[in-house]
Amino acid sequence: MKSFLKRWVLYFASKIVAWAAEHRQLEQNKKYRLNKSISLYNVSLIGKVEIGDFTYINEGSTLSGGESSSVKIGKHCAIGRQVHITSKTHDFSLPTSDESHPLHKTIEKDTVVGNYVWIGDKVFIKEGITIGDNAIIGANSVVIEDVKPFEIVAGIPARHIRFNVAHYKYSDNA
Repeated sequence: MKSFLKRWVLYFASKIVAWAAEHRQLEQNKKYRLNKSISLYNVSLIGKVEIGDFTYINEGSTLSGGESSSVKIGKHCAIGRQVHITSKTHDFSLPTSDESHPLHKTIEKDTVVGNYVWIGDKVFIKEGITIGDNAIIGANSVVIEDVKPFEIVAGIPARHIRFNVAHYKYSDNA
């Protein structure tokens, strides 16, 4: 009897956890007016964020827009786990608060990820960056400069590896 009760409790607990995750996802979709074609898996959206149709973003990722800046993700993008994309950062002139300045200063610049972009796991993309269509960002990279269309970059900081000419023939540019 104890075994049955334990299985029953675990079964319903797992259903409740799944329902809660689905509910959070639906609320986030409503708040950000996301199309049903967009798949987010335990993703944090902060501030002004736009995401194009048929894009998916894996768990642990954060898209962080500001009050006067935004993060824009194109359509059909594949974004890995624990990716952080931001449009704001601390200003060096007042990076933290103190007694006479209760708020720290920020720098805000729009960050744009084009269409059909693949971003590997654990990538950081700083504020003000533009990533061109069909680009690929290697896992564990830190992107501090713009990335051209079809460009493959990787590393800390991310550097040019090559252009993805094989993918070019499948694009609208061919």
